[in-house]
Amino acid sequence: MRNWFTPIATRHRAWWFIAALYGVELLDELIYGLQGAILPYLKTDLALNYTEIGLLLTIPGLCGIVGEPFIGLLADTRHRRALVIGGIVATAIGLWLVGAGHSFWIILFAFCILYVASGAYVNLAQATLIDRDPARAEQTMARWTLLGSLGVTIAPLIVTALFYLGYGWRGLYLSLAGVAGIYTALLLRQRFDSHAGAEKRASPRQMFSDLLAALRNRELLRWVIVTELADLMLDKLLEVTGLYFHDVVGVDLGAASGAVAIFTIAGLLGSALLVPALEKVDGLRVLRVSAIIVLAAYVALLLAPNVWLKYALIALVSFSTSGWYPILRGRTYAVLPGQSGMIVAVTSLGNVSSVFVPLIVGRVADVFGLQWAMWLLALGPIALIVGLPKFEGRGMKDEG
Repeated sequence: MRNWFTPIATRHRAWWFIAALYGVELLDELIYGLQGAILPYLKTDLALNYTEIGLLLTIPGLCGIVGEPFIGLLADTRHRRALVIGGIVATAIGLWLVGAGHSFWIILFAFCILYVASGAYVNLAQATLIDRDPARAEQTMARWTLLGSLGVTIAPLIVTALFYLGYGWRGLYLSLAGVAGIYTALLLRQRFDSHAGAEKRASPRQMFSDLLAALRNRELLRWVIVTELADLMLDKLLEVTGLYFHDVVGVDLGAASGAVAIFTIAGLLGSALLVPALEKVDGLRVLRVSAIIVLAAYVALLLAPNVWLKYALIALVSFSTSGWYPILRGRTYAVLPGQSGMIVAVTSLGNVSSVFVPLIVGRVADVFGLQWAMWLLALGPIALIVGLPKFEGRGMKDEG
């Protein structure tokens, strides 16, 4: 009887592990969506200017760039589990500091913790899922992104509802700190050994040599660069949507949070449709068509005089970009199959350029106004139109 139940128990543990890995993205995007929704309130409560807002979104990214390459390289060894658990614990600490902090510097320090921690537990959970089925990287990323869209959608809806009821934002961060603590306990006994180097000892010289070899891979660099530029129309646009609708369009704070909610709901719908669509439609074709649509819709958004039309256009932009990250990241993983930790390391180095975007946008907004600064983000769809492979036949298996 014991032997008969063993395969069932094994399948149950495997299912639970996969569900837990996907749940990591749900938690992370819930945290990220909360940050974007409360940004106008944080700016008001702490009397921050646009440059300081840019610093809050730039310096933590720089900290992540310093830590994530080492995290990625160590992830291809036996240390992946310790990195994941340590990342979730650090996230709980960072969330508590945001909820309890009352100065710019404390919030900045807390954001730095959150960014570095996310590089450990989120990126490595994603990498572990890819390692379990490398041939279906795009489909795995589509499901991953769908759950992330769900989290980033729920967050501004909660913020909008609570603010209209007169509640503050600090309690939300303290609550999420408790959720992160619970999630630590859920993953504490899980094993992270599906990657090729699960029993490998860390050799600094070999890891550095492998990193240099990856950085010389032109196909890998192409996907990393295009993905980073595409992010201008993804996370970077989401981060300033609330500020744009409040400071430029002129809606009140509640309606500005509502714009963020519309953005995330549209992205959620697009992600839900993408999961079955990728079973029938080539990912590169989705990228090409959507990039043209997004460029036209975004230009219209910035020029449209009507507030309600702007709401509709921001929804169209978010819906149309929902496939960008999963397809681009899936293609990136496919360049070096079996080396998901190396992909994490190289893509984190690729953040060097995009991490300065919030500071640049903030500085341009302080000097010329946020309306003009928003035009910088149009480089996102332009990068896809220009940088994607020219031929459909250059698929995932042929691009290395």
